[in-house]
Amino acid sequence: MGAARGRRGWNKSTDQVHGRGVALWRQAVTLGGTDPPTGQRPVTRRKVFDPAAVPVSFWRRGDVQVALARREAGRLFQIYLQTFPGCTQTQLALLTEHDRSDISNWVRGTRQGRVSDIEVLTRIAGGLRMPDEARVLLGLAPADALIAAIRNSPPTVGAPVTGLSGAAGGSEADEPVTRPVRVAICGSRAAGTDNLVIDDAIPSLARLVLARRCLVSHGPVGVGIEVMTYIADHYHPSDITVAVGVFGHRNVVRSADYVLVVGGGAGTQDEIDLALLMGKKVIALRASGGTARRFHDRARRDPRLRAWMPPEAFAALDACAGPGKLAADAGKHDRPGEEFTSVLEDLLTSDHGGPSD
Repeated sequence: MGAARGRRGWNKSTDQVHGRGVALWRQAVTLGGTDPPTGQRPVTRRKVFDPAAVPVSFWRRGDVQVALARREAGRLFQIYLQTFPGCTQTQLALLTEHDRSDISNWVRGTRQGRVSDIEVLTRIAGGLRMPDEARVLLGLAPADALIAAIRNSPPTVGAPVTGLSGAAGGSEADEPVTRPVRVAICGSRAAGTDNLVIDDAIPSLARLVLARRCLVSHGPVGVGIEVMTYIADHYHPSDITVAVGVFGHRNVVRSADYVLVVGGGAGTQDEIDLALLMGKKVIALRASGGTARRFHDRARRDPRLRAWMPPEAFAALDACAGPGKLAADAGKHDRPGEEFTSVLEDLLTSDHGGPSD
C-alpha cells in the first residue's frame, strides 16, 4: 500500500513530481544490489536514460530540425521516443521538468504542439542536452559559449571601440570612440506581449545598434538575442562571431547607460527594478505589451521615473504607434519599432552626440 500511495502521489501534482516523489523514484531505479525489506516485493529497476548519450547526428536529421525550427514539441518528443525506446514519457517529464500528463498530451497531439514560451523551450533544450546547433534552431542562445556579454575583449574607458559584439575588431582606428554607448536590451515574448510589434522592433533596434556601434548586453534568451541574431544574419558584420547572453538580471543591466525594454514578463520586471536602483535610464516600447507597457504606464503616472528625459521625448514615446498601425502598407514612420528607435536616436544624440561615421 505504501508503494501504491507513493505512485498516486507522484502522479497527483507537479510539486510532488519535483519533490520527494522524484527522489524516491530515482532511488528506486538506480539502487543496485540492495535487498528489499522483509515482506516487500523487490523493486523493479529500470535503466535511467541518459540524454547525453544521444548522438549529434540525431539532432541533424531533417525531421528533427524541422520540428526544432517550428518549435513543435509534440513532434520532437514523438521522434525522440521512437528513436530511443529506452526513454519513456515518464523520463521525458523528469528530464524537461514537466508533468507526465503534459508529455502524454504533447505526444498524442491533444496539446498545442508549437511552443512559444522561452522558459519551456529552455527546459526542453537543457533536459535533452541539446547541442548548440539544435538550441539555435529553437531560437535559444548557445549553452557552451563563454558566459560574457557579447564581446571577447570588453574595451576600457579611453580605448577605441573594437566592434559591436563577439570578437574584437571592426572600428576604424583613425576616429576612436572613447566612450561607446552601452545598452541593455531586455524583454521577451512572454504572455501579454504583442509579437507583431516585437517583430517590428527587432530590425529597427538592429539598425540603431549598428549605426551607433553600441555595446549590447542581454540575457541568454529574449529580445536581445533576437536583435543580435538579426544583425548577424542580415548584415554579416565581421566583428560578430558569437552572441551569448549574460546570466543574472543584475549582470545584464549593471554596465548599461540605457535599459531598453520590449515586451517581457516577470524576469524583465526584475531587470527594470534593479536598473532603477542603480540609477539607469529605462526606456520602454509600450506598444509591445507585457512589462514594457506596464513600466511605461507607471512612468506616465510617476514623473520621477523619467526625470532624466525631456518631456517632449516622453510625449513622443507615448505617441508611438500601436498595433493598429501595423498594416501591410504602413510606411517607415507609421510603425511602432521605427518610431521607438527614432526617439532613442534623438535621446542618444542629445546625450552623446551623433553616430560616428
